[in-house]
Amino acid sequence: MVGLGSGIYLIARLGPGPRDGLMTGLQKKTGFSIALIRGAIEVLVVSVGWLLGGTIGAGTLLYALGVGPAVALGLIIVKKISS
Repeated sequence: MVGLGSGIYLIARLGPGPRDGLMTGLQKKTGFSIALIRGAIEVLVVSVGWLLGGTIGAGTLLYALGVGPAVALGLIIVKKISS
């Protein structure tokens, strides 16, 4: 759901949120895949949260590692449907 939702609003150019703006900007500058960049951003955010005293559960790790590929897949699906 997150991947498709991100794909829909990014393809529609409705204005990315902070993480998605960072993700798309880094992708354009570096040429790395959306999946890799979004995954790296989420792992960094989880790591900072943990260093600040937060807890990390299985769901947190699953989301952090899975959202990058989900957004990349969502973008592909929405591009195919919209063209």
